[in-house]
Order: sequence, then structure tokens, then C-alpha cells
Amino acid sequence: MANISYKCPTCGAEIFWNPTEGKFVCEYCGDSFTMADMEASGQAAGAVDSSNVEHHEELMEGEQGQVSSTDGTVGNDFVRYKCSYCGSEIITDRATAATVCVYCGNAVVMGEQLINDFAPDLVIPFKVEKSKVMQAFKDFSKKPLTPKAFDPEQVVEKMQGVYIPFWLYSGECHGVMQAEGINKKTHRSGDYEITEKSYYRVMRDGRVRFRNVPVDGSSKTDDAAMDSIEPFDYGELTPFKPAYLSGFLAERFDEDSEKCFERAEKRIQNTTLDLLKRSAPYDEVDVESFNSNIKKEKPLYAMLPTWLLYTTYNGTKYFFAMNGQTGKFIGNLPIDKGKLTVFSAIGAVIGGILGYIIMG
Repeated sequence: MANISYKCPTCGAEIFWNPTEGKFVCEYCGDSFTMADMEASGQAAGAVDSSNVEHHEELMEGEQGQVSSTDGTVGNDFVRYKCSYCGSEIITDRATAATVCVYCGNAVVMGEQLINDFAPDLVIPFKVEKSKVMQAFKDFSKKPLTPKAFDPEQVVEKMQGVYIPFWLYSGECHGVMQAEGINKKTHRSGDYEITEKSYYRVMRDGRVRFRNVPVDGSSKTDDAAMDSIEPFDYGELTPFKPAYLSGFLAERFDEDSEKCFERAEKRIQNTTLDLLKRSAPYDEVDVESFNSNIKKEKPLYAMLPTWLLYTTYNGTKYFFAMNGQTGKFIGNLPIDKGKLTVFSAIGAVIGGILGYIIMG
């Protein structure tokens, strides 16, 4: 079997998932189809037949360091596939689960990356289309310190819609906290303001249920960036079907759920401790000790939508990301040093004026 691709039930042309319509839309005849329509046409099954998929070819010895990916994927461990439509060679990262052939534009889903232990449980389909990503980047770039020459239309080297693999953890955390509670009371005595403090012994024991704590399962994605584009609306999680990947890039996980749980564990513990501290009715709570025990359920493996943008400005590379469901945009922009000097000087002058007014 060739790698998976999807055809329009009306005209047989290549068909892609359209984020705006929330359907599959044919660019040739204009017809659109729901997932149920695609299933009725014999496509878009919920799972990949593990006995009938095309596997990758390993690159020849010594070839690995001499090639780069043909589909724009980022990595350093490449393998070879053939496009199921035109037969062209696609060289891509080993963990790629879906891509687009640069020669014919055909969407290709690598079935071998979606079977057995790599079969996702859930997916949130893309809701933000490519044109809106560029407009969001333009709006995001309109910061006071952004260099005037930084033109979003010119600097973007690569913009990709990518399904990133995430582990979702649910369960219960039992936390026990010992702390010192402090209440403050301030009053005046003549010309002086006096603060009195009262100290209390605090002990808290509680259980916190947590659901769908996300951690990305790809070693190639920036963890901080993936954390920053949260939250996702998990009410829109739907059972995974490979057809949702059509027209986008996708990665399968290369970091297992046990390794990724280390990051989730810290978030769960910090949230539990914060809730225990907030339950103590004091002005300040100084934690002396905190112990926790986490009981987690079997983690779910989900594909979540992201837009990734790569730019280079004045020889420096910049990375931006957008939540492909909510449109939340993050990244670090270059700073115009001349503007920074002016703004700093203005700030110093205003600070001096305010200081003069206060002193006067």
C-alpha cells in the first residue's frame, strides 16, 4: 500500500482539511465534505491498517550527512519515502507522520508512524487557516521597539502548519503542606507607622483532581514555546483519524510518556501547593515542607495543531509559534537599539519629572 492520501469523492482530485470550514474542501471542484462524508466514501478510517502500510527506506551509509529534507522538516535523522501520487522521492525526518510533496503538492500521511504504539488517541483539528497566521504575525510585529526594516512579508523563511504530539495526563494528587501563616496589622502612632505581625501554625492536607495536563512529546520542539501557546480547548478533542492530517505536517512522539511526565509532575505539584496555600486565610504563607503523591491514569496521546514560523533578520534566527486552534501567538522580536535608547531616555526624563514633582 502506498502512503495514505485523500481524494475528492466528486472529482477524484487531492483534498485537504480546511480549518475555516471545518471540513474537507476540494480546490478543483469546490465541493466540501464532512468527516462522515469521507468515511461514507470509503476514506478517513479511524485507524491505519498496520498490515498494509508502506515503510520508509533507510538512507545509504554515508548519505545521511550529505542530504537535507525535501519537505522542509527539521531534524538530523532522515529517511526516504515515495510520494503516493507522483512517485517523487521525499526525504524527511524519521519522526514525520504527515507531509506535503514539494513536487506535486500531494498530501502524504506516513501510515507506519501512526500504528501500534504510535497510534494517537485524540486530535484537535486545525481551526486557524494560513492567511490568518500571516496577519497575526503582522499585528504581533507592531511593537514600539521593532526595527522599521523588519517587514513580516519579507522575513518569513518558512511557515508550517504542524500537528505536534502531546501527552495528556489525568489523575489525582494528594498534597500535605506545613507552613507558617502571617497576618499583618498596620496602625499609626504619632508620626510613625507601625506594623504588627501575628504568626500561626498551618497544616493543610488535600487532594486535587487534574485532567489533561499537556506535555509535548517531540524532542525537536521548543518546550517553552509549546507551554506558552496554551491553553487548548480540550472540549474540542475528537477521536483521531489520519485524514485530519491531510495538507499539514505532523510528527509522531520521540519522547515517551514516562519521560515527559517529569515536566507534567512539576506542574501538578506546583498547582496543588498553590491551592493549599490559597486555602490558608492569612496575608502570607511561608511553606516549610510539602509532600505529594500522584496517582495518574493511563496518559492519552493527542495531536494538537500549531503554526510554526521561522525568520532570519540581520543574521539572527527568530522563531514564532501560534496555537492552531485558538490563534494565540508567541515569539521574540528583534529590538531596534536606537529606539531602545530613545525610549530609555524618555523614561529617565519622565522619571526625573515625577521625582521633581513628588519632591516639590
